[in-house]
Amino acid sequence: MTKIGIDIGGTTIKAARFSETGELLEETAVPTPARAGRCVIFSAVFSAVDALLRDDLAFLGISSAGNIDPVSGKCVYATANLFDWTGADIKGELERRYHVRVQVDNDAVCALKGELRFYPGARDVTMLTFGTGLGGASLVNGEIVRGKNFDGARWGHVILVPDGLKCNCGKRGCAERYLSATALFKAGQKKILGLADCKQIFDRYLAGEREAREVLARFGGYLNILLENIRTALAPEVIILGGGVAKSQSVFRELICRSDDIAFARLGGLSGVYGAVAE
Repeated sequence: MTKIGIDIGGTTIKAARFSETGELLEETAVPTPARAGRCVIFSAVFSAVDALLRDDLAFLGISSAGNIDPVSGKCVYATANLFDWTGADIKGELERRYHVRVQVDNDAVCALKGELRFYPGARDVTMLTFGTGLGGASLVNGEIVRGKNFDGARWGHVILVPDGLKCNCGKRGCAERYLSATALFKAGQKKILGLADCKQIFDRYLAGEREAREVLARFGGYLNILLENIRTALAPEVIILGGGVAKSQSVFRELICRSDDIAFARLGGLSGVYGAVAE
């Protein structure tokens, strides 16, 4: 019997098929039609699942952006990063289509669950995922922080800059507006002519280009503030950094002032997919 894990992000839907013992057998990815609305997003999810579907499928694990009720499998709230996703019955839609058991959770929570396999016995761990938005999840005293309306430990929406840039969530100055890949790219475009993607910022930083170093120095300043806030609030054993931007570990290590409690995602971009099928 096999199982499929799906990670619904703001840019990409990643999927992988696993054996009953957890061995990764096959993976795929499709673009997320994030602005097209709920029905089109579900169609893309179905496409990813169908590409991996086999007769022995027994379980679907879904990692999704937004505040997710893991019991009902519904999205309680999502920002415009996934348009019209608030209220989506993710569990119900997938159960009706595939007739297998379905488990749904927040994407950062799933990423944390995936990475926890490398920290047996750890009871206080925080995960940050840098992507279209800035995801956050925390394990405190051995339990995932959920909070009211499943809004707990959403570190991307703590106020980093009072009265700062307006966020999709409606507040101003959220960490996501300064520390996501989206935010980094926008900041880079203001300084670097013809910028194609975030990777170029890191490449140019390593090459010593002044503009790239200025952009990432500012990014690093915001990151250090957020890390200190997390340390003060929860004092975790380790803070794991994941998502596409965090692949540039050498640069991150230069930017971070204190690194004794910092680790990088060991499952790379598949942390959420692995965590989605963790039971």
